[in-house]
Amino acid sequence: MTFSIGLRFYRISIRKKGDKEPLEIGPGCEPCDLLDYVEDFVARKTEPTVETTESRTWFFERLDSNSLRAVHGFINYGTHGFESKLKDVTTKEEKYKRESTDLEEIPLYFQIWMPSSTNYALMAFQSFQGRSCVQFVQSAMSADFQDKFKGHNLSFKVIAPAAALLDTAPVKSVTFLKPKQSSDRADKYWLGKKMDELDYEVTVRAHKRSAFISMYKDLKELVPSDQGGFVEFDGVTYEGVKADIKMGKKRRSVGIFGSGIDAGLIDVSDNVKRDKSGHPTLNSIVAEVDSLMEDFFASIKM
Repeated sequence: MTFSIGLRFYRISIRKKGDKEPLEIGPGCEPCDLLDYVEDFVARKTEPTVETTESRTWFFERLDSNSLRAVHGFINYGTHGFESKLKDVTTKEEKYKRESTDLEEIPLYFQIWMPSSTNYALMAFQSFQGRSCVQFVQSAMSADFQDKFKGHNLSFKVIAPAAALLDTAPVKSVTFLKPKQSSDRADKYWLGKKMDELDYEVTVRAHKRSAFISMYKDLKELVPSDQGGFVEFDGVTYEGVKADIKMGKKRRSVGIFGSGIDAGLIDVSDNVKRDKSGHPTLNSIVAEVDSLMEDFFASIKM
């Protein structure tokens, strides 16, 4: 099984409390050059921050950057608070019993780019198999900024669903993910196997290579979810939907609805290389983020 690698992008702005217009973020700007603040925040968060109510920890591991006005590296994200058995995937023999006090830690790539002479910065956060600590980091950064610069707010806004290049992107195919388990026992078997033992998806494609199904923004309205958090297609309910679209110079998989693949999450699982740990190599994830950053920046300037 190949674990999914996702990227979310955000637009960061500074505002005076009560004002709608964002402030410039570059050198000499008030209340600060955002680059200076981000570098300071990352430097102060290199020891684990414990989210006690969530049994989570996170901390930054900054890397050197060749880009001007950019900070990047890994957020080491840990989970604990539950027991599990770890077995050899081949022999099925138990190798270790995870205790509730054991901390499972994974590296998630991040990048914050602060272009000169703008009133916003762009931030990329990686997720791994749906796991992400982006909300913890954003909350901590916003609270810290308000405490450090009284009378000012630091805001984060998901840019992907609102970006012009994504909304008008042609959809080549639509994939429905994780069908909801049927209550009918007869529907739970396929070729003699229990359906809950199988992992399958349903994909709808345009008939011709040059054709497309719809625009991304229109597709979001064509797959409304019901009150139970599912979407229905051809009489079957599914937990998520993603679209294969033409975005910039590449075809990419972008989430529309569902847990872990919500609107705007860009699936780069097939575009990155992985090392033996199963996580993306640094060069491959950086290349994807840099390319998407440029696409989004060009779109926002239009």
